Amino acid sequence: MEKLAFADGEKIGVFDGEKTTFFESAYIKRYREYAESRVKNTEWKHTGEGALFRGDADPSRTRKERIDARINGVEWEGDKVVYSFCVNDSSGVYRKNVNDEKAPEEHVLSSSDENIFSLHRADDTLAVTVSPSFRGITSQIGTLGLNSSELKTLTDGDSRDANPFFSPVKNALLFDSAGVGRDADGEFTGNYAPSCICELDLGSMEIREILQDPKLSYFKPKQSADGTLYCIQRPTKEKKGGNLFLDILLLPVRLFQAIAMFLQSFVMLFTGKSLTSGGDNPTKGRESNSRKLFVDGNLIEAEKEFKRNKKYKDGEYGFIPMSWKLVKINGNTAEPIKSGICDFALCADGGLYCTNGRHIYYVKDGVTKKIADTERCLSLSTQSVSSLSGDLFGF
Repeated sequence: MEKLAFADGEKIGVFDGEKTTFFESAYIKRYREYAESRVKNTEWKHTGEGALFRGDADPSRTRKERIDARINGVEWEGDKVVYSFCVNDSSGVYRKNVNDEKAPEEHVLSSSDENIFSLHRADDTLAVTVSPSFRGITSQIGTLGLNSSELKTLTDGDSRDANPFFSPVKNALLFDSAGVGRDADGEFTGNYAPSCICELDLGSMEIREILQDPKLSYFKPKQSADGTLYCIQRPTKEKKGGNLFLDILLLPVRLFQAIAMFLQSFVMLFTGKSLTSGGDNPTKGRESNSRKLFVDGNLIEAEKEFKRNKKYKDGEYGFIPMSWKLVKINGNTAEPIKSGICDFALCADGGLYCTNGRHIYYVKDGVTKKIADTERCLSLSTQSVSSLSGDLFGF
């Protein structure tokens, strides 16, 4: 099996064929340390007898800064892992030497205007997804020079273009694209058109659709050395289960829970103590899968999906809907390989790695082997490199 790099929340995981090792992002670690020191340096101004005497006591000023950090793309470069990340309203790309933890990370790009994610490398060029803002609804395909740090966008328009992949058999980029849904006033409706697979010719810069279906969305295209196309398929509209009668019966309980949580948060904010006799923070120990996650532009209620997936025979379930299927495209037929998958990586031996968010598997010839357990794995990369070389754009 090939070496595997993967993103697991704020950490980088590496599977060397036998064991899994996790590494911290030095940038995210420094950011957290700086935020904590900033709070401590100003804490004296808003607490204690002096603050009470001056009348400017404000416990809310001593709260820890909320930090939303995640690694959203990984890619091998020799013995180093190139990774992209977001921390609050900043984004960047760095190199990490996973064979020497003491070696300093190398800066490739930093940005407070654009969000960089989904990496794929050919030589010294990364294909990336570029979102023009951190809460934007559109994104474009771009390239980033690993040595020059030059960022170029190759697509535009009112669409969500994402997950570029250098084709190993032609001078082209594969990616997925979904049109933005808008109302008569031009406002975003919260929905996208079905996502299709496109091919961008890097010589002529022409784009053509190669896989689309009005009832299904296809995304994360990847191509093997023999030209076979793999991707993830999901319904354009997910079926929403529910019991209206049960929801009505539980309404008083849910209202009481909401009031209790508000009071708990209020007391914790101004006293630092819990409202309950046990003294524990009610959110402590809650698993990360309780969050709502955006996975490739789709909002997933992770806790609900995790519970829903328990009913399936596969005991190693995750929080990705089982309707998301890793498929192999044979002509007009999509051959399913595994369900509940959010990302995968192809191996030179014909196998592949894939993840359901909580576990990573190696699949070959219909046999599945679990490789690692994770908390929030959404991105994978093997050490295989695209066969493209030289001038990618034919100039």
